[in-house]
Amino acid sequence: MLQSTFIPISALLRRARPLALLGALAVAAACGDDSISEPDPAPGFLGGVPGNREIGVLVNSGTKSLTLFQLGAPTSTIQIPLGSSATVTPVGFSLRGRRAAVPLGNAASVAVVNLETATVSKFFTFPSGNTTGSVWSNDTTVFAANTNTNKIGRFYINQTSTEITSTVDVAPAPTAMAFAANRVLAISGNLANFVPIGEGVVTAINPATMAVIATVPTGGTNPTEATVGPDGLLYVLNTGDYVAPSSMAIIDPATMTRVALIPSLSVGAGHISIDAAGLAYISGFSSSTVVWNTRTRTFVRGTDNPVCARRATGQCRGATSAVLSGSTGLYQLFFGSTSQGLTPYAFRYDPTTYALRDSIAVGAGPMSLVIRTF
Repeated sequence: MLQSTFIPISALLRRARPLALLGALAVAAACGDDSISEPDPAPGFLGGVPGNREIGVLVNSGTKSLTLFQLGAPTSTIQIPLGSSATVTPVGFSLRGRRAAVPLGNAASVAVVNLETATVSKFFTFPSGNTTGSVWSNDTTVFAANTNTNKIGRFYINQTSTEITSTVDVAPAPTAMAFAANRVLAISGNLANFVPIGEGVVTAINPATMAVIATVPTGGTNPTEATVGPDGLLYVLNTGDYVAPSSMAIIDPATMTRVALIPSLSVGAGHISIDAAGLAYISGFSSSTVVWNTRTRTFVRGTDNPVCARRATGQCRGATSAVLSGSTGLYQLFFGSTSQGLTPYAFRYDPTTYALRDSIAVGAGPMSLVIRTF
């Protein structure tokens, strides 16, 4: 079991300073040559290690921070604090380049984080509410969901004001967001006092005008997460009541039609990632991770045999997310349980057999993992 060593932010900055003048990434193709040069590695910690430039980024709900770890040297981590107020309750984030937008829950705000300097650049705020999902439409524009006020807000990271004033009303309790077919997609649980009042709703929004283009029901209740697959379709998890099996809606974002509804997922499915081959990793807080092939629409690992780290009792630990790395395997976050004496970890599995290979300490309450090269 690997233990984590914290690297102070000041050390990161000293490490990064000599490379601060590298400038923008260059992707160039020579005339008459199909080859494309690799982007320059990010400076400092974000550059990874020789032979493996992949970085894991996750949000810690327990420590109110972002944690970064190098897949090639996972014993070292960086934590970026998001605020100490009790109202700061992050559960997810979205990435664009070397920036992250982190909705801060009950703080009714979004932190824009510079991952290169490991600092919060600015906080953008709603007048009130609870901020959950977010998505970038381009390098400078962020959309955020306000669950309590049933609004989607838009802000620009270079705007002078920190207030989120450009908003549009959507179905009740928007919790997740995506971007596809040149439109912002807001996923609403359609709840009143935490109780479903109908099927979930996906709303398509024009990112330039903030006008609602269309809506489509999700075919189930309480959708909480969604992602766009390599096929361009939107995959929405209908989490339901956390007792009965969840379902998944497959929606064409261009036509705003539901093309399929997949029943009998694990209980409480709340996170989905899809790899380049079309394998969906669907995780539940109490039901671990199932693997579903979006191309054949069949289970690779179903609810009877999920990918999980088993306890001494033989029971599976749950999972808050699972993401495939391009180099080292499948990574799965376990939230931990103080009442049961279970430590939070990022578990690493073999990408083919899903055999457990490693456990990495990544801080308290880890959620919403993304793995990428900067």
